[in-house]
Amino acid sequence: MDAKQVTPVVIAGGGLVGSLMAFLFAQQRPDVVVKVVEPQADGPVPDKRTIALAAATVDLLNGQGIWHDLAAQAEAIRHIHVSDRGYLGATRLHAEQEGVAALGYVVPAAALNKALYERIQSLPNVEWLAGSKVARLEQQQDDCIVTLETPSGEQQLQAQLVVGADGQRSFIREQLGIGVKTTDYGQVGIIANIDLDKPLEGWAYERFTETGPLALLPLPDQQASLVWSVDEEQAEAVLALSDNEFLAQLQSAFGYRAGRFTGIGQRLQFPLRLHLAERSVAHRAVLIGNASHTLHPIAGQGFNLGVRDAICLSDQLARATDFGSYATLAAYWREREQDYNNIIGLTDLLVRGFSNHHWPLTKFRNLALLGLDAVPPLRQAFARQTMGLAPLARRASSLQIEKGERS
Repeated sequence: MDAKQVTPVVIAGGGLVGSLMAFLFAQQRPDVVVKVVEPQADGPVPDKRTIALAAATVDLLNGQGIWHDLAAQAEAIRHIHVSDRGYLGATRLHAEQEGVAALGYVVPAAALNKALYERIQSLPNVEWLAGSKVARLEQQQDDCIVTLETPSGEQQLQAQLVVGADGQRSFIREQLGIGVKTTDYGQVGIIANIDLDKPLEGWAYERFTETGPLALLPLPDQQASLVWSVDEEQAEAVLALSDNEFLAQLQSAFGYRAGRFTGIGQRLQFPLRLHLAERSVAHRAVLIGNASHTLHPIAGQGFNLGVRDAICLSDQLARATDFGSYATLAAYWREREQDYNNIIGLTDLLVRGFSNHHWPLTKFRNLALLGLDAVPPLRQAFARQTMGLAPLARRASSLQIEKGERS
C-alpha cells in the first residue's frame, strides 16, 4: 500500500465512548483524518440505558457545547444518600457543600448518543463508516491492516493506530489476543423506571440490602431509575413477580425514605460482573471504555471511567506525530493506571464489603459510613472521587509538571 493512504486513527465502535473519543480528537487535530467503524447502518447507536454523568463529565460536555443539547432532558443529582439497611450508618453528600451546582446528572444514553453523533457529522475530518465492522486486524511494525466488511464489500485500511471502543464483547480485543479477567459477583442487576408518589427533588440513593446494592436515581415527572442487585438464585423469582408484588418487595427492601413506589416500567436484567482486560495497550492498538473495563454499576462509575479514557487518549494523540507509537501509548497508560486502580478498587470493595453480612464486617462498614459523614475532609475526598474531579485534578497537575520540564 502507498504510505499516503495510511489512515492516522481508526476507531472501532461508535457508541458513547468511541463517539466522544472521535469528537474530542478530531476537534484538537483538524489536520488528521479519523475513521469510525460502526455496525449500526443509520443514525446514532441505539441505547436504552439511563446513565449517571459525573460532574467532571458534564463540565467536559459543557465546554464542548454539547451539554446545551442535553440539559432539557437531564435531571440534576444534588444530594446523595448512602445507607446500609437495618443499620444506623449513613453518609450524605450535598452539591452545595462541595461548591458545585450538582454532583452529577442523569440523562438518557440515547440523547447523549444523538448529540455526539450530530456533532461528529459536522466535522470534516471524521469519516463515519456506517454499516461496517472489523473482520480482521493484522499488526505490522509501522501500522495495522484493518479489514472491514462494508455494505459495498470488503475494504482494507492501513492505520497508524486502532482504538477498540467496541464494548464488552470487543472483537478488537479478541483480535489482539488480549485476555479478560472476570470477577463474578453472583448477582443479577434488575433495571427499570419506577413511578413515585412524590419527586426525589435531586436526591440519589445507594442502599445496601441483604441481596446487594439498590440504587435510585432521580428522573423527571416523579420517576426514578432503579438498579437493584439480587442474588442469582433469587433473580428468576423476583423477575416473575407481578408489578404490584415486585413493588411491594422493592418497598420492603428500600423503605420509605424516597416515598411510596406507585408504578413500574419494563424490567430488564443483566449479570453483574467485573470484566477487566489483562492489558489496555498493545502494539499500535488501545482499548477504551467497556472494551477495557466493565464494572459493577455500584456508584455509577463505569461510563465516567470510559469518558476519562477518551479525554486522556485524545489529549495524548493531539500532541503526537506517530499516533500508534510505543511512547504515545505508554504515556497514555501511565496517566490512566492510577485512575483505573482507584475506581475499580473502590467499586469492588463496595460490592464485596456491603454484600457480606458477617457481624464484624457490618459493624466496621457502618462505622466507616458514620465516619465518612462526620469528617468533612474524608467526605470531600470521597465526593471528588465519585464526581470524577480527583483524577482530572491529578492529571492537570501532571500536565503542569510536564509543561515545566519542557520549558
